[in-house]
Order: sequence, then C-alpha cells, then structure tokens
Amino acid sequence: MKRNYIPSVFIALFMTIITGSYAQDSLTNRHLILKIAPLTMFDIDNTFQFAAEHNLGKSKRWSLSEELGYGAGVANLWGESNDFGPAREHYRVKVEARRYDKKASNMTGGYLGYELFYKQVNDELSRNVGRECESGPCAYFESLDYPVSKYVVGATIKVGYQARLKNEDKKKTKFVFDFYVGLGVRRIMIDHKIDAAKTQNNSWFGNDGFLSFGSFGYADRAYNIPHGSLGIRFGYLVF
Repeated sequence: MKRNYIPSVFIALFMTIITGSYAQDSLTNRHLILKIAPLTMFDIDNTFQFAAEHNLGKSKRWSLSEELGYGAGVANLWGESNDFGPAREHYRVKVEARRYDKKASNMTGGYLGYELFYKQVNDELSRNVGRECESGPCAYFESLDYPVSKYVVGATIKVGYQARLKNEDKKKTKFVFDFYVGLGVRRIMIDHKIDAAKTQNNSWFGNDGFLSFGSFGYADRAYNIPHGSLGIRFGYLVF
C-alpha cells in the first residue's frame, strides 16, 4: 500500500529548512551542515537518511538538526533472512537540539543532544486464521491479506563529538564527522488493519505472544522499551 504523500511532505520540509538557512546566512552568520547517516541502511527497518544541522537562532552554542529517511523492504541488506514483501516501506524522522561544550563552537566539539524520534513501518501481510476453534482444534483455516503498520515514538539523550576533518596539510576541510551514543525510551504501537469481527472468537495460526525482531506479531499491541543508540554521520559544511 503506497503512501506517496508522506515522502512529499518530507521533501518539502527539508527544502524549507535549507532555503530558510540560506536566506538568513548573510544576516545572522549562521552555519549549515548537510549529513548522511550510513548505519541506518543496515537497520532491520532500513532507511536512507539525510540530515540538516543549523544554528538555533543567533546562538553559537545551540543547534537544531532535522533528519528524514525513507527505505523499502526490497532494498533491505539482510536479504533472504527476512520475509519483507514488496509493499514494505519505512519512514524515519528525528529532530535534535544540541548544546555544544564551547561557547563559540561553530557546531564542532563535544555536545549534549536532546532527540525526538518518529518511525513508521507499513507492510501487507498474508496470515492464516483458524475458524470454529471454540471447542477444540480449529475446523479449518482461512488465508487473509491485509495491511499492517508499526508506529514508534521516543526520546533520547545523547552525548557526542563533531569535528571537521583535516587534509594532508593538517588544515580543516569542510567535511564533517559526527559520532554519538545515547539512551532513551521508545513507545511501539502495532496496528493490524483488519476488521476485528473477522478474527473475533477465532485463532491466529501462530504464537500470539511472540514478536520477532522487525516483525509485527499476530495482534495489535502497544508497549514501551528502553533504547540505546550509537551512530555516526558524515557531513559537509555548506557555509
């Protein structure tokens, strides 16, 4: 099930951020760094991730970063070790406020980051549902095809270090390396988009209490989990 309006919103927001930063550069001496996050391509919910970091207002110590990503199950690098179908899509959004250690950091050096996180995974499943199971073994099983989504929201506190890379003459270039670790919490909500009447008083052919890594399980559910993060980003200082 395609949802083309979601990438369009992401692109419009990303271009607005960049355009606004350019417009104010000559007035406030702002900085803009464009980044990619390569490790997200190896995630079980893989995305190709872009980020833009810029000064927060006129501050030289605080910055704001917006990160947007999209991925498809067919491009997952785990290959045949998963059962992702061609309809599987992943969307990831992060907004992070950073406070650098140095007062005039120009977005380099050690920092403390506060991140808000959103992820959405859409897929289409084909499952067997047992019928007439009230008095013992199910009389028969029926195959159902239906859409399902997983929504994840969370917050993370991160510590990291960002530096401009140097060339062979030991002079700083415009290329940037960003490394961080963090701890936080995630709220996961799984929505099997199927009429409850179709499965009421019947049984899924599977273990309803089991949720394998990267999957949707066999029932709607919502739960919290602790979250640890470690990541790197490569970037380019536009101005």
